[in-house]
Amino acid sequence: MKLILRSLVFLFIISMFWSCNNSAKELREGKNEISKNQSFVIDDSGITVAWTAYKFTDKIAVTGTFDDYSIKKHSKSGSVENLLTKLRISIPTHSVDAMNAIRDFKLRSSFFDAFNTSTINGTILKVNESKGFVRLKMNKISKNIPFTYSLVNDTISIFTKLDLKKWKGEEALSRIERECVEHLKGADGISKLWPEIDVEIKIPLRNTNN
Repeated sequence: MKLILRSLVFLFIISMFWSCNNSAKELREGKNEISKNQSFVIDDSGITVAWTAYKFTDKIAVTGTFDDYSIKKHSKSGSVENLLTKLRISIPTHSVDAMNAIRDFKLRSSFFDAFNTSTINGTILKVNESKGFVRLKMNKISKNIPFTYSLVNDTISIFTKLDLKKWKGEEALSRIERECVEHLKGADGISKLWPEIDVEIKIPLRNTNN
Protein backbone atom coordinates (compact mmCIF):
# COMPACT_ATOMS: atom_id res chain seq x y z
CA MET A 1 0.00 0.00 0.00
CA LYS A 2 2.82 2.42 0.91
CA LEU A 3 4.53 1.63 -2.38
CA ILE A 4 1.35 2.43 -4.31
CA LEU A 5 0.90 5.68 -2.37
CA ARG A 6 4.46 6.76 -3.06
CA SER A 7 3.99 5.98 -6.76
CA LEU A 8 0.82 8.08 -6.92
CA VAL A 9 2.56 11.02 -5.23
CA PHE A 10 5.47 10.72 -7.65
CA LEU A 11 3.14 10.68 -10.66
CA PHE A 12 1.26 13.71 -9.29
CA ILE A 13 4.50 15.71 -8.91
CA ILE A 14 5.62 14.76 -12.44
CA SER A 15 2.27 15.78 -13.92
CA MET A 16 2.35 19.12 -12.10
CA PHE A 17 5.89 19.79 -13.29
CA TRP A 18 4.94 18.94 -16.88
CA SER A 19 1.85 21.12 -16.69
CA CYS A 20 3.81 24.12 -15.38
CA ASN A 21 6.43 23.77 -18.10
CA ASN A 22 3.78 23.63 -20.79
CA SER A 23 2.01 26.69 -19.34
CA ALA A 24 5.24 28.67 -19.28
CA LYS A 25 6.02 27.60 -22.84
CA GLU A 26 2.53 28.58 -24.03
CA LEU A 27 2.83 31.94 -22.28
CA ARG A 28 6.17 32.65 -23.96
CA GLU A 29 4.85 31.60 -27.35
CA GLY A 30 1.77 33.70 -26.87
CA LYS A 31 3.84 36.79 -26.05
CA ASN A 32 6.05 36.21 -29.08
CA GLU A 33 3.01 35.82 -31.30
CA ILE A 34 1.50 39.08 -30.05
CA SER A 35 4.81 40.87 -30.60
CA LYS A 36 5.10 39.58 -34.17
CA ASN A 37 1.55 40.62 -34.98
CA GLN A 38 1.89 44.20 -33.73
CA SER A 39 1.65 46.76 -36.52
CA PHE A 40 2.53 50.46 -36.29
CA VAL A 41 2.78 53.64 -38.32
CA ILE A 42 5.31 56.40 -37.60
CA ASP A 43 4.14 59.74 -36.19
CA ASP A 44 6.39 62.01 -38.29
CA SER A 45 5.62 65.17 -36.33
CA GLY A 46 6.75 63.83 -32.96
CA ILE A 47 10.32 62.74 -33.74
CA THR A 48 13.09 64.18 -31.55
CA VAL A 49 16.85 64.15 -32.22
CA ALA A 50 18.99 64.72 -29.11
CA TRP A 51 22.76 64.76 -28.73
CA THR A 52 25.22 64.78 -25.85
CA ALA A 53 28.76 66.11 -26.23
CA TYR A 54 31.45 66.07 -23.54
CA LYS A 55 33.85 68.76 -22.33
CA PHE A 56 36.60 69.12 -19.68
CA THR A 57 39.04 66.41 -18.64
CA ASP A 58 36.30 65.12 -16.32
CA LYS A 59 34.06 64.53 -19.37
CA ILE A 60 31.09 66.67 -18.35
CA ALA A 61 27.99 66.32 -20.53
CA VAL A 62 26.65 69.14 -22.73
CA THR A 63 23.25 68.37 -24.22
CA GLY A 64 21.26 69.72 -27.13
CA THR A 65 18.97 68.84 -30.01
CA PHE A 66 18.46 69.27 -33.73
CA ASP A 67 15.13 70.96 -34.27
CA ASP A 68 14.67 70.13 -37.94
CA TYR A 69 14.72 66.85 -39.82
CA SER A 70 13.08 64.96 -42.66
CA ILE A 71 12.50 61.24 -42.98
CA LYS A 72 11.83 58.92 -45.88
CA LYS A 73 10.03 55.71 -44.98
CA HIS A 74 10.55 52.48 -46.91
CA SER A 75 7.53 50.88 -45.18
CA LYS A 76 4.43 52.92 -44.37
CA SER A 77 3.25 50.46 -41.70
CA GLY A 78 4.30 47.19 -40.11
CA SER A 79 6.42 45.84 -37.29
CA VAL A 80 9.12 47.91 -35.63
CA GLU A 81 11.78 46.09 -37.65
CA ASN A 82 9.93 46.71 -40.90
CA LEU A 83 9.49 50.41 -40.14
CA LEU A 84 13.14 50.94 -39.22
CA THR A 85 14.74 48.95 -42.05
CA LYS A 86 15.81 51.30 -44.90
CA LEU A 87 14.44 54.32 -43.02
CA ARG A 88 16.29 57.49 -44.07
CA ILE A 89 16.73 60.62 -41.99
CA SER A 90 18.25 63.96 -43.02
CA ILE A 91 19.16 66.55 -40.38
CA PRO A 92 20.10 70.13 -41.36
CA THR A 93 22.94 71.17 -39.08
CA HIS A 94 21.75 74.80 -38.96
CA SER A 95 18.92 73.51 -36.74
CA VAL A 96 21.36 72.68 -33.93
CA ASP A 97 20.07 73.86 -30.55
CA ALA A 98 22.45 73.89 -27.58
CA MET A 99 20.08 76.05 -25.53
CA ASN A 100 22.41 79.04 -25.87
CA ALA A 101 22.25 81.48 -28.81
CA ILE A 102 25.99 82.28 -28.79
CA ARG A 103 26.91 78.60 -28.56
CA ASP A 104 24.52 77.77 -31.41
CA PHE A 105 26.09 80.45 -33.62
CA LYS A 106 29.60 79.14 -32.96
CA LEU A 107 28.56 75.54 -33.63
CA ARG A 108 27.10 76.56 -36.98
CA SER A 109 29.82 79.01 -38.08
CA SER A 110 32.89 77.31 -36.61
CA PHE A 111 32.24 73.61 -36.11
CA PHE A 112 29.89 72.58 -38.91
CA ASP A 113 31.50 74.89 -41.47
CA ALA A 114 34.90 73.36 -40.74
CA PHE A 115 33.27 69.92 -40.71
CA ASN A 116 31.92 70.62 -44.21
CA THR A 117 28.50 69.27 -43.22
CA SER A 118 25.32 71.20 -43.92
CA THR A 119 23.18 68.06 -43.64
CA ILE A 120 23.69 64.83 -41.71
CA ASN A 121 22.29 61.89 -43.65
CA GLY A 122 21.56 58.48 -42.18
CA THR A 123 20.12 55.28 -43.65
CA ILE A 124 19.26 52.31 -41.45
CA LEU A 125 20.69 49.23 -43.16
CA LYS A 126 19.84 46.38 -40.84
CA VAL A 127 17.60 45.80 -37.83
CA ASN A 128 17.39 42.66 -35.71
CA GLU A 129 16.47 42.02 -32.07
CA SER A 130 16.91 45.52 -30.63
CA LYS A 131 20.06 46.38 -32.56
CA GLY A 132 21.15 47.29 -36.05
CA PHE A 133 23.46 49.31 -38.30
CA VAL A 134 23.03 52.76 -39.78
CA ARG A 135 25.04 54.28 -42.63
CA LEU A 136 25.88 57.83 -41.57
CA LYS A 137 27.28 60.44 -43.94
CA MET A 138 29.09 63.52 -42.61
CA ASN A 139 32.05 65.51 -43.97
CA LYS A 140 31.59 63.66 -47.31
CA ILE A 141 32.43 60.39 -45.53
CA SER A 142 30.01 57.48 -45.04
CA LYS A 143 30.47 55.00 -42.19
CA ASN A 144 28.38 52.07 -40.99
CA ILE A 145 27.91 52.25 -37.23
CA PRO A 146 25.97 50.06 -34.76
CA PHE A 147 22.98 51.23 -32.77
CA THR A 148 20.56 49.80 -30.24
CA TYR A 149 16.87 50.49 -29.89
CA SER A 150 13.95 49.83 -27.56
CA LEU A 151 10.18 50.21 -27.73
CA VAL A 152 8.52 51.75 -24.67
CA ASN A 153 4.99 53.16 -24.60
CA ASP A 154 4.73 53.05 -28.41
CA THR A 155 7.93 55.09 -28.84
CA ILE A 156 11.11 53.76 -30.46
CA SER A 157 14.30 55.04 -28.82
CA ILE A 158 17.40 54.66 -31.00
CA PHE A 159 20.79 55.13 -29.33
CA THR A 160 24.24 55.28 -30.88
CA LYS A 161 27.72 56.61 -30.11
CA LEU A 162 29.72 58.59 -32.65
CA ASP A 163 33.47 59.07 -32.77
CA LEU A 164 33.97 62.19 -34.90
CA LYS A 165 37.51 61.13 -35.72
CA LYS A 166 36.00 58.47 -38.01
CA TRP A 167 34.66 61.34 -40.12
CA LYS A 168 37.92 63.33 -39.90
CA GLY A 169 36.42 65.78 -37.44
CA GLU A 170 39.69 66.78 -35.75
CA GLU A 171 39.95 70.15 -37.49
CA ALA A 172 36.33 71.05 -36.67
CA LEU A 173 36.90 70.08 -33.02
CA SER A 174 40.11 72.14 -32.86
CA ARG A 175 38.36 75.13 -34.37
CA ILE A 176 35.47 75.10 -31.89
CA GLU A 177 37.98 74.61 -29.06
CA ARG A 178 39.82 77.74 -30.13
CA GLU A 179 36.56 79.70 -30.38
CA CYS A 180 35.29 78.54 -26.97
CA VAL A 181 38.55 77.97 -25.10
CA GLU A 182 37.41 79.66 -21.87
CA HIS A 183 34.14 77.71 -21.79
CA LEU A 184 35.91 74.41 -22.37
CA LYS A 185 38.53 74.88 -19.66
CA GLY A 186 37.98 72.69 -16.60
CA ALA A 187 39.16 72.99 -12.99
CA ASP A 188 42.59 71.64 -14.04
CA GLY A 189 43.03 74.55 -16.48
CA ILE A 190 42.94 72.26 -19.51
CA SER A 191 40.63 73.10 -22.41
CA LYS A 192 39.19 69.92 -23.84
CA LEU A 193 36.33 68.86 -26.12
CA TRP A 194 35.90 65.10 -26.53
CA PRO A 195 35.37 63.58 -30.02
CA GLU A 196 32.67 61.19 -28.74
CA ILE A 197 29.02 62.17 -29.20
CA ASP A 198 25.97 60.27 -27.95
CA VAL A 199 22.86 60.47 -30.10
CA GLU A 200 19.31 59.46 -29.20
CA ILE A 201 16.45 59.59 -31.69
CA LYS A 202 12.91 59.04 -30.45
CA ILE A 203 10.26 58.02 -32.96
CA PRO A 204 6.64 57.89 -31.71
CA LEU A 205 4.35 55.27 -33.23
CA ARG A 206 0.64 54.67 -33.56
CA ASN A 207 -0.47 51.09 -32.99
CA THR A 208 -2.73 50.07 -35.87
CA ASN A 209 -3.90 46.93 -34.04
CA ASN A 210 -6.10 48.99 -31.73
